[in-house]
Amino acid sequence: MASAFDIVMDSRKELVEKILGMMEKGYMLTDSEWNKDALFPYNPISAVTYKGGNRLKLMVAAIEKEYKDPRWMTVRQMKMAGYQKKPGAEGILCEKWIFEKKIKRLNDEGIEETVFERMEPPRVSFFVVYNAEQVEDFPALKIRAAENEGVMEILDNLMKTSECPIIEAAQLNAYYEYQMDRIVLPPRNFFKDEITFAKTTIHEMAHSTGHKTRLNRDMNHPFGSQEYAREELRAEIGALFLENDLGLNLRAEHYQDHSNYLASWIKALKDDPNELFRACSDAEKISQRLMGNYRARYPVPDMETIQIKEQTIPQRQAGRSR
Repeated sequence: MASAFDIVMDSRKELVEKILGMMEKGYMLTDSEWNKDALFPYNPISAVTYKGGNRLKLMVAAIEKEYKDPRWMTVRQMKMAGYQKKPGAEGILCEKWIFEKKIKRLNDEGIEETVFERMEPPRVSFFVVYNAEQVEDFPALKIRAAENEGVMEILDNLMKTSECPIIEAAQLNAYYEYQMDRIVLPPRNFFKDEITFAKTTIHEMAHSTGHKTRLNRDMNHPFGSQEYAREELRAEIGALFLENDLGLNLRAEHYQDHSNYLASWIKALKDDPNELFRACSDAEKISQRLMGNYRARYPVPDMETIQIKEQTIPQRQAGRSR
């Protein structure tokens, strides 16, 4: 019987193959419109949002299966709530890693204390979740249209929360300059439209989180190197996560040609499929930092919490349970 580790690794390889197939066609996830709610996966029973690699897995599944519902749950959870999955429904394997364990020890004063100790190797397990559209008679979700109302207001506010200067200069390149710790963009009217400007700005803000005074990623590498490509992958996924966290659906071409990056990403993922999941972990940190800065200055309602509370499913009455 295959171990949990082997099952998780096989699932990772399957996802990477799907992502590689998309990249080889010239795009990151999809070249078509999507519903932004469906790309914000969460569990309506436990009120937990899926993060990192699991988040990307469920986003890809939603695109692939054309799900419009962002809610996912295990068979056990749906049964506890009085529901069951539809015949023939196939779930998505998600993974859980435990890197630390609690131990008790005596401190220097001889007093017993509880501390966390890193586990080598970490412990891995998995669980399978199903989309709400795969559950019989599951309460309907009010689906929002994939719109971008107020996108420039949100972007302007987001830019004001940047931890480094953002400069619009009369030149043609968009980039984050690590040594000067600043973002340089062409003037807004140089862009095809405001969505392209927004997408490019968010991408460069994602890069800026890697500075040594922030998330301290390894960024001092020349263009074209594998290390440079890895950072680009983190910024791309981090920007995608942030767009979804902000409730935006920024369907637009990149201001600059990313075909070179795609080729480098393809090579990096073929060499090491686990690189995608390391990138997702860092991307989650990128999104959380930028979103945290945004909410700290602009106390907007936490749409993640509101949406989950509104859609949390109570247990069915006994007479209706299956």
